[in-house]
Amino acid sequence: MNTITLRSTGPVEVEIVTEGKKSAELVAKAFSGESCSTTSTTGIGHTKVLADGTHIDGSDARTDHVAVIDHSTGLMWAVKSIGDADNDPMSQADCAKACSELRLLGHDDWRLPTRTELSALVDDTRHEPAIDTSLFPGVLSRWHWTSTAAAWSSASAWSVYFYLGSGSLSHRNSNGFALAVRRAGQ
Repeated sequence: MNTITLRSTGPVEVEIVTEGKKSAELVAKAFSGESCSTTSTTGIGHTKVLADGTHIDGSDARTDHVAVIDHSTGLMWAVKSIGDADNDPMSQADCAKACSELRLLGHDDWRLPTRTELSALVDDTRHEPAIDTSLFPGVLSRWHWTSTAAAWSSASAWSVYFYLGSGSLSHRNSNGFALAVRRAGQ
């Protein structure tokens, strides 16, 4: 996969994902004028975002980033587990509230992920935590809430256990952590 980021002289930034290297070269050539700059990155699925908004390649060894963009899903993830003020686990409602109140990289549309979104981060080749720690260096090996309710009980919701990478249902008042997500490019 190839990603081309077009940055205009104004506040607009457009990201184009192409399948082949030739396609990426053609798009870059078509937009290589004075009004835009192009950056082409070959073969990455993620971009790390530093606290100042700088984007670096997902394969970069740095772990001081605050967010990750997953180009296959179009989602931007905060890379640190969210707990209460003492970094203790919270109820699902408190986790959802903490995500919605998060102000990171100038964005205020963070939310609790769905079961499908959060489960997709599980790396079956890892444990303690079962997630790529080069992309998500601040994720705890603990339960993380999702926004997905249990079909048979409105009092329960799905969570993902990043110690082993499993998913389970828990009562919404049980304690867990949050991993905030938002749609990238909005």
